[in-house]
Amino acid sequence: MNFLIRLGALLALAAASTFAHAQAYPSKPIKFIVPFPAGGDLEPVARGLGDHFQATWGQPYIVDFKPGAQAQIGTEFVAKSPPDGHTLLICSVGPMTINPNLYARVPYSVGKDIIPVSLVATTPMVLVVGPKMPARTYADFLSYLKANPGKASFASAGLGNVTHLTAELFMRQAGVSMVHVPYKGAQAVIADLLGGHIEMYFNPLPSARGYVKSNADKVSPLAVTSIARSPLLPEVPTLDELGMKGFDVNSWYALCAPGGTPKDVVNKLSAEVARALAGGPLPERLRGYGMNPRANTPEQFAEEIRRESAQWATIIKEKGIKAE
Repeated sequence: MNFLIRLGALLALAAASTFAHAQAYPSKPIKFIVPFPAGGDLEPVARGLGDHFQATWGQPYIVDFKPGAQAQIGTEFVAKSPPDGHTLLICSVGPMTINPNLYARVPYSVGKDIIPVSLVATTPMVLVVGPKMPARTYADFLSYLKANPGKASFASAGLGNVTHLTAELFMRQAGVSMVHVPYKGAQAVIADLLGGHIEMYFNPLPSARGYVKSNADKVSPLAVTSIARSPLLPEVPTLDELGMKGFDVNSWYALCAPGGTPKDVVNKLSAEVARALAGGPLPERLRGYGMNPRANTPEQFAEEIRRESAQWATIIKEKGIKAE
């Protein structure tokens, strides 16, 4: 009986301690690490979350850009930060599901050193063709590729980038071949696409939406890669609609934390992301950038990471893609 009383007291103490820990968080400014240069797709996600957390918890926030090495520098920084929930990562496809399969070694382990908190938004890729491509409809584009195997070129924002792997997945499922032209960053790709130097590019919608509408005489959006059409390009069909059944690839933006961050803090962050996306200014703010707001639990997010990682691992192995 005494043992049961002591055990009950210990469990109550532990529960009280966990509750107190969650109540005390955050106790200082929250730093969001963006592992890419300023001005990219991840910046509005960081600032949108920061504004919401500050309004809710009364703590200021900092957005710190740490680009380089295909997002490995910023991701490693967070992996080695104190696991107290005050240094967080705005994570995305590359560092979480591609890099661990593309490189022989990365300086962090997903699920151990970097742990998922919640998705924040997803966005489809847009299949865009430029003036060098003679086809202006998807049917004509596909016919051209089948009649001219290995003749057309497609660009990517970097070897092993999601813009590269999406094209590889498309070619495998469509039964066509093109020449890969890797660039070092998206801006150079867009300039050459508009200039007629490359034929095709799978571009995430947030960066495609502006030049697609303003350069309608030069480029044509032929399809989006999500199952549902995008409200920002409602006239553009999905690859699934066009006959590539089940094709569903999205770029995504999310919140991650250092491994070892207390579970109650992770859950508190995840719940607050869900609340932020349920109403208020953040959802519309993200939609304005071409993103689809979407939250999930740490467990659901971890499962999606595992599933997507397996998909990209298959493509990388099958195509023999090696990191530069």
